[in-house]
Parts: sequence; C-alpha cells; structure tokens
Amino acid sequence: MFMEERQKDIINKINETGRILVSEIQGYYQISADCARRDLRILESKGLLQRTHGGAIAVNPKEIYPTPTYNPIDIKEVQTDYLAVAKKAIEYIQNKDVIYITTSLVGYYMAENIPEDMAITVLTNSVTIAEALRKKMNLSVILLGGEMSHRGHCHDFYTIQMVKNIRMDKAFLSHAALSLDFGASIHDPAGVEFGQAVMENSGMNIGLYPSKKIGKNSIHSVCQVKDYDLLITDDNVSEDFLIQVRDLGVTVETVNLKGA
Repeated sequence: MFMEERQKDIINKINETGRILVSEIQGYYQISADCARRDLRILESKGLLQRTHGGAIAVNPKEIYPTPTYNPIDIKEVQTDYLAVAKKAIEYIQNKDVIYITTSLVGYYMAENIPEDMAITVLTNSVTIAEALRKKMNLSVILLGGEMSHRGHCHDFYTIQMVKNIRMDKAFLSHAALSLDFGASIHDPAGVEFGQAVMENSGMNIGLYPSKKIGKNSIHSVCQVKDYDLLITDDNVSEDFLIQVRDLGVTVETVNLKGA
C-alpha cells in the first residue's frame, strides 16, 4: 500500500470510530511506530485529525453553536473529560480564596464538587452555579447580576460594573473554543467584555479546556492563550499544542482520563 493510500485509510478509520492508536496503525499496516507517528503528523498538518498521546482523534475545526436555552444542568450524562478537568481545577483553590467560576459545564462540575468544608468566596454570573453552591455553608456566593439570558447567566453592563469592583485571587474560565491563532473565543459578543473584565481583576487566570475544545475557533475572541497563567486540559490534547503553549510561557496541566 502506498503512503497516500494508507493515510487516506487512517482518516477513514478515525471518521468511523473517532480515534486511532499508534499501536493500531502499526498492526493494520505492518509499519514501525515512527512511521505511524509521521503519518499522523502529516495528517494533522493538513487539519485532518488531532494528535494525542499515543494516537489521534477526529477533529472538527469549528465549534457547534449551542442552543439559545442551553444550560449545563440539562446535560444528564456525565462528561468524564469535563469532570476530570473540573476536579483538577479544584486542587488550585485554597481556603480564604476569592474566585470566579465560569458558567460552562466544567464550571458547573466545579461547583458540584467543591468540598463542603472549604471556606472561600465564589463569584458567579450563573444562577445554575449559584444554586449548586447555595447549600455549602462555608462558602460565600456573590451572584453577579444584571439582565439574565435564556441560558441563566448575566454578562451585561450591570454585571460588568459589579465585577470591576471586586478583586479575585483566581478566575476559572472556559469558553466555547481555544486555538493558538485565535485564542479563547465565544459565539455571543456580549460575553467578550465581561470575560475580559474578569481577567483584568483576577490575580491568576486559569483556563479550563477539555481537549475537544482545543484547536477550534468560534466567532469572537476573548483573549489570547498567553493571557492565561495556567491551562488545564486532558491527555487527549495534541502534543504539538502542549509544546507551543509551553513555549509561550504558559503552564499546562493534563489530567489522565484513564484514571478519572
């Protein structure tokens, strides 16, 4: 089989199953591990897949636009990659911290899993996350209000003015997509100024991005990758992405999904 034919077949297999391992490529085509990795590098450079530790996954370069009433609480099946990232993020919270928690699914998992005995102040512009935190007696919750969207969160002029008057130790942020060229991006332009205001008033900005969000672009850029102090993702992330992010001076933590 010619190299071009093999690479085309690799893409077909990934599109069928969503992923492929280097060891599987070796077995299918009787080639070395170095040759298999070279095939994956070539295919990734063409935007046809995303390399991971030990293999590759299918890639969709554009994030799907969420429904107007999307809310994390509506997702009944636990997303293990999002949960793993959320639990790793919680390890960076210390008693007496003042933190902001993102409105996204990973933020909702953080809110659900923050220990009951942790004495912190949490800022959120999500009524869903505020409700998840409400019964944790040692926590203080500041609900950043304004005109509420149909998704159950606020990010208008009044919300922005509130957050500008509060200094945070850490902000845990996640947006629709993250790429090296366009940074963190979202669908709704109304959220751009709010996200930037949070980052400006936070001592440490931590990006929470499961690997399925990485390498994609949405419509409106909020910040660049280098604006984060720390990124937390999972071990399905591209090796090249990790290298380039670390070259920017950003610390990256990857969580092992097998152990999650």
